[in-house]
Amino acid sequence: MTTSSDRGASRQVPDNTFICDAARAVVAAKGFSGMSLRTVAEEAGTSVGSISYRIGDRAALIAAVLEREIAMMAATRAEWRERVEGIDPVAAGILPDLVCEWLDQGAGSRRTSAIVTCELILLASREPAALPWIAALIAEGEALWHDLLSASRQGERLAPFIASYCIDEQPFSILLASETDYRLLRHSTVRGMLRNGPVELGAGDWHMALVDRLAAPAALAHDAAAKPPEGSRAMLADRVADLIAGQGVGALSHRTVAQAAGVATSSVAHHFPAHRDILFAGVETLYRRMRSEIRSSDAKVGNSDVVRLTHECALTALADPAFRPFAIDMRRRRAENVHVQFAEWLGIPPGSDRARTQAVVMASIGAGLRRMTTGEPWLTAPEIVRQFIENGTYVLK
Repeated sequence: MTTSSDRGASRQVPDNTFICDAARAVVAAKGFSGMSLRTVAEEAGTSVGSISYRIGDRAALIAAVLEREIAMMAATRAEWRERVEGIDPVAAGILPDLVCEWLDQGAGSRRTSAIVTCELILLASREPAALPWIAALIAEGEALWHDLLSASRQGERLAPFIASYCIDEQPFSILLASETDYRLLRHSTVRGMLRNGPVELGAGDWHMALVDRLAAPAALAHDAAAKPPEGSRAMLADRVADLIAGQGVGALSHRTVAQAAGVATSSVAHHFPAHRDILFAGVETLYRRMRSEIRSSDAKVGNSDVVRLTHECALTALADPAFRPFAIDMRRRRAENVHVQFAEWLGIPPGSDRARTQAVVMASIGAGLRRMTTGEPWLTAPEIVRQFIENGTYVLK
């Protein structure tokens, strides 16, 4: 019999797996905001009381889900290690294939685990102390790349770089799996990330053409000609950005913005008639905050609120198609605001290799998200880039 001291520690009750897997299914479909003991009980075909007895409260259930994901990642790591045993993926030229297949598997056979992992990272990024085991899950993900690159002399430096890139790319690979231009852009980014030597003739034009092609499905996110808000509209946009930063995009409504700003709901509706208008105002305000920070030579990787927002929009869009254009827009302009600064830190001419620059920006965002999640101190953008290079050269040189 499970005693009260055992509740909340699922590893002590082996037959709790079906409850953990039901919780994972709910999170994959509705996010953690939609996960409660009741929704999990309905998914598992059991009672709330049974879950409370076997595992504990909602916090204990989240901890059990995290533990389940750690175990599953360890098993997946062993499976992938067998695939490349004794092979140097860098020398064999197969590393881009491995990276893209890993991300594709996250959109396919590992979809539930991939979404749950993204949601766990996002949840822990707001409250690192609430999920102290999250570091173990992230470490398993990085260890996978250390295993795959164990035969490569660049493995020690490449593994954290690729793991950080995958943290940032995975939610987009899940959401945009059927978007051909996105997939081509991702392949171009991965090749840029792992390229050893100068950019191939025409590769840069190809990469930017893909960025431009994704402007069409992203167009519904905003009006490209929109001017920064002024006056009362600017004040409200700041409150929207604060709400997104503190509570996530799910908290946005005319009422919540009005409450945060201390104005009438009708005033919010006057400036932002539709929910899309509210979201756009907050997104653009957060982007402007990021630009003002990152352009300083000692800036952080980016505004932590923006880092969360991009992942949250991608994950929210899985259930709400209205967010899809925003997610596409965020992915396509991953390096738009900072590529000149990152090129300088990489020691390459600005605009000479936008795929490479975009890859390093994404790996830096992933590294920043990891630090937010585990409670590690923030590094400046140049410091993170220096972790990806050696003696002023690119990671593979």
